[in-house]
Amino acid sequence: MLELLENRPLSLYIHIPWCVEKCPYCDFNSHAVKSAIPEQDYVAALIADLDEDIERFGLTNRALYSIFIGGGTPSLFSAISIKSILKQVLSRFDHKVDIEITLEANPGTVEADKFIGFFDAGVNRLSIGVQSFSSDKLI
Repeated sequence: MLELLENRPLSLYIHIPWCVEKCPYCDFNSHAVKSAIPEQDYVAALIADLDEDIERFGLTNRALYSIFIGGGTPSLFSAISIKSILKQVLSRFDHKVDIEITLEANPGTVEADKFIGFFDAGVNRLSIGVQSFSSDKLI
């Protein structure tokens, strides 16, 4: 049984905790943006934490099956930062060329150019958290 667990592919969740505004119903670890998001510092800390976990849990040479970037509102990050995260994560694991990479997005925080940037960064799936289809109600 333990051998099966050791050889199972991994799915990785990456948390981006910032939102435009904290929704009253949200219980997730998320925080309203009050100033510029420290994207570069966060990416560096995230990768350092991943490296520690790879070492601690013996994840070297494990296959990575999927990546989900959630939050918060990860679509607040720039495509450059998302690309940096994905490049560094994927360099640490075996994975298929067409690995599923999902980015959680809020309809009020993205525009066509940003979606193109996310796609170019490697994102191939979106999870859109829709609380309303009315523009005046979107946060």
